[in-house]
Amino acid sequence: MTIRRRLYITFAAILVLFALNLTFYFYGNLKRRSVLDALGRAMQRQNLISSISQLVSDRQKEITLMAATEAASPPSLNQMEQFRSQVDSISKEIASVRDLADSDELPALDAFAKVYQELAASWRIYYENFGVNQARTIMEMAVHIEPLSQKIVEQMLPQIRRDEHARVDAASARSAEVARITDIITVILFIASALIAVGVAFVLSHHINRGVGDLQLGAALIGMGRFDNQIPVHSLDELGQLARTFNGMSSNLLAARTALDAARKELEQRHKDVEQQKQIAESLLLNILPAQVAEELRACNAVEPKYFEDVTILFSDFVGFSLSTEKLSAEDLVYLLHDYFSAFDEITSRYGLEKVKTIGDSYMCVGGLPVRTPSHSVDMVLAAFEMLHAVEQRNRPDRLARWSVRIGIHTGPVIAGVVGIKKFAFDIWGESVNRSSRMESSGVANRVNISVTTYNRVKDFFECEYRGKVLTKDKQEVDMYLVHGILPALMEGGSQSPPPAFVRRYGVYFQKQPPAFPAFLLDSATEAKAAD
Repeated sequence: MTIRRRLYITFAAILVLFALNLTFYFYGNLKRRSVLDALGRAMQRQNLISSISQLVSDRQKEITLMAATEAASPPSLNQMEQFRSQVDSISKEIASVRDLADSDELPALDAFAKVYQELAASWRIYYENFGVNQARTIMEMAVHIEPLSQKIVEQMLPQIRRDEHARVDAASARSAEVARITDIITVILFIASALIAVGVAFVLSHHINRGVGDLQLGAALIGMGRFDNQIPVHSLDELGQLARTFNGMSSNLLAARTALDAARKELEQRHKDVEQQKQIAESLLLNILPAQVAEELRACNAVEPKYFEDVTILFSDFVGFSLSTEKLSAEDLVYLLHDYFSAFDEITSRYGLEKVKTIGDSYMCVGGLPVRTPSHSVDMVLAAFEMLHAVEQRNRPDRLARWSVRIGIHTGPVIAGVVGIKKFAFDIWGESVNRSSRMESSGVANRVNISVTTYNRVKDFFECEYRGKVLTKDKQEVDMYLVHGILPALMEGGSQSPPPAFVRRYGVYFQKQPPAFPAFLLDSATEAKAAD
């Protein structure tokens, strides 16, 4: 027998028990409503009979009181109408009692109603003749009213009340008995239903316990990723089918995991390759363009030209380079340029400057863009001293060539942007670029030559020498200055680098700390003091 059939039989048995409980529940409610209805009618009759008894006594007392009154005047029309209404209300209540009565009560109630009608007629005759026909009222009182009222009040009404009281007690007893029997049968049916349900559950659990346990263990192992596990198949019912389904699923998951592992490894390798290529591309892009410009190019696929009203531009050029190209091999020449320019790149990076390009042996960098900084002129001069020092360190006897370097610096406005759609090139344009180039070409070997604009920006930090008006290549006379070094007053502080006085002035002017400082200038200053 399959589990499904067993469950069907179990559900059918539970439904039969439920139907029995439901049937008995409705039957018990019906019996209770019947008994409670009978009890309610008996209590209503009892209340009506008490009311009738009270009303009859009140009317009889009223008649008796009228009979005892001497020389009374006849009742008015309103009194007559009120009396008739009260007598009629007693008749209506007697009719209500009869409507609520059982069949075995009807004879007694009919007899009571008949006697009351006779008494009511005598009351009306008495009331209508009172004060008018004294003989008739006396005869009516003696012949009819007294005997009939005694019969109703002393015999019939007490008997009816006793009968109704007995019926109320009987109805109450029946109600309690029905409730007791109904509760007992309900409990018995509930216990029987519970026992049958427990028995069926025990049989089913005994049958499927082993299969469910194997399925639970197999499912747990599958959840742990052990797809090679197989669940034992003990039967051909639904549990056996489920076990076979689990085993098939495990096999499919094992094959899928194997394929997924291979695909994941391949994807990870591809991801590593993509990340590596991305890093290479990022590095190449950052080597070509400033970081902010590269970010704008990535985000917008274009770079808008920008006007910078105040930047400092540096040009450098090696003295004797053209002669070296005739004596050195191309490989050695490129090696030497790479060594010098690598040192320059490291210096510009430390001072927050932006390398623009190299043209032959000329090196160009700019400060104050793409991030505008107020200290770019001072930072550029400091970097220029470090470039001179880097060249001086490489002028050793063992070198293939020993070059001098001219450095020119100018401060002014430029326009910056990216040109071309292939091999992007970041560049700057404007008269300030030309003037910076003239500062270099008109400069002195191994010295820093600056324009008057740059001089005005750095004179509070550096000791400068005015060269006068120098004739440039474009036949213009331009004021130029050579920078000798840091002002002696800013070099106080011993061997501490950077000197505290320089740092203090730098902070006052630019609200920040200097990015770097050429420490060799301190050694030069110390040697100069020692010589003095």
